[in-house]
Amino acid sequence: MANPLKKRFWFLLILFVVLAIFASVTIPKSPYYLFADETPAKTIHVAAMQFAFFLSEHAIDPKNPTGEAIELPTNELVEFRVTSLDVNHGFAIYNAANRLVTQTQAMPGYVNRLRYKFKEPGTYNIFCLEYCGMAHQIMRSSFVVK
Repeated sequence: MANPLKKRFWFLLILFVVLAIFASVTIPKSPYYLFADETPAKTIHVAAMQFAFFLSEHAIDPKNPTGEAIELPTNELVEFRVTSLDVNHGFAIYNAANRLVTQTQAMPGYVNRLRYKFKEPGTYNIFCLEYCGMAHQIMRSSFVVK
């Protein structure tokens, strides 16, 4: 019978190598690193608040939040700067077929940057994916990609 400590050593070494290979292949492809080296063509500021999203091409005043109609170009990099003015919210973008395209969290006191290139024109819907209160289901917005 082989030495049990030697078996553990080889098991842990093989496990470490497999995990290192897995991490080196998957982490660079994660959404956090997509488009990291590119400059966005447009920046959209997003403020979430019970029970609405405010989208603007300019910084949003947290004391008097207002939004505007947003039109985005196809095949150009767009950066969404997403924050919350009250509680945690989800910021999920769905295409016309109601398929989730991309998403991030909207958290008070923090700005998440979400970068994406829209390949198809159309109207995209935004829904909150984090239960945020009694009217959570009506928290939505939209924008157009041309």
